[in-house]
Amino acid sequence: MTSRRPVVAAVAVLAGLVAACQGAPASTPPSTGTATAAGAGLSEAPTTGASMTPGTTPSPSGPRPTSGPGGCSIAAPATAPSGLTLYVCYTISGSVSASGGFIDSDQGANALSCADWAQHGGEAPSSAAAALQAPDPGDAQVTVNGQGLGFDLVINPYSGPGSYPSTTVAQSVSLGAAVSWSTNSTKTATFTAQVSPDGSGSVTAGELANDSSNGTIESVSESWVCVMEPAS
Repeated sequence: MTSRRPVVAAVAVLAGLVAACQGAPASTPPSTGTATAAGAGLSEAPTTGASMTPGTTPSPSGPRPTSGPGGCSIAAPATAPSGLTLYVCYTISGSVSASGGFIDSDQGANALSCADWAQHGGEAPSSAAAALQAPDPGDAQVTVNGQGLGFDLVINPYSGPGSYPSTTVAQSVSLGAAVSWSTNSTKTATFTAQVSPDGSGSVTAGELANDSSNGTIESVSESWVCVMEPAS
């Protein structure tokens, strides 16, 4: 009679193979460290300085409002200034009163630095009788009562940083195209100016007479700081 033990053993082996295929997990090889699971790293602390407080925005890098040397508010210009830039506070008083601030990028536009402008008034070093033109709100299109405000305040002759108690040039303030006040024969005007080696300075012109000879007078003062802004 033939023995059945080999057949039973073979059946047992076959049953084990079937069970392995239907759910027994295969052995997992050791990790090499080169694979990253999806979502890994979400619980890590953020890099210092990389986070922002909700609701905040980065500071703008373009033109922004600022304050002038007298504490006046200067509105942000339409485009960022570049090169020699004067930040100015002004006051006019008399028949018309106003005060404020503006940026003048026209004066000293050819100067190499604020110190160069202060030394030579924007002229070549060898120029005779150099003059220094003080900041003009007309360059910045400042308006008062809807009219353009302009200053023609000139130190002439100019010989570099220092104090100037007088000038040979008539000083004037204008408002629009029809009204102006200046040093003329009808009224004795006063004038003082100060320019520092760094290009900052101030000018005061008082008792300017109305050019229409209607008896009104006007005074003006302004102070400024000079900054060499980076090229835009």
